[in-house]
Amino acid sequence: MNVAPSVSLRENERGMHIGAGWDPHWHQPTDRYSTFTDDDFRLGLNAAQTTLAAIAQLAGAAIAAL
Repeated sequence: MNVAPSVSLRENERGMHIGAGWDPHWHQPTDRYSTFTDDDFRLGLNAAQTTLAAIAQLAGAAIAAL
């Protein structure tokens, strides 16, 4: 419950930025897979890994030893 408002605010801010022109390909003919480079996809993967690690840490998740 303490984390939800910060996630919601960030999501709202992201939506405002995309709509305000921060993404030049948003709803344009150039908004295609071929427009983006490997570096673009690596950036997205890095952001996802960081987010999931933060959520796992907040949830107290740990890798069990086999």
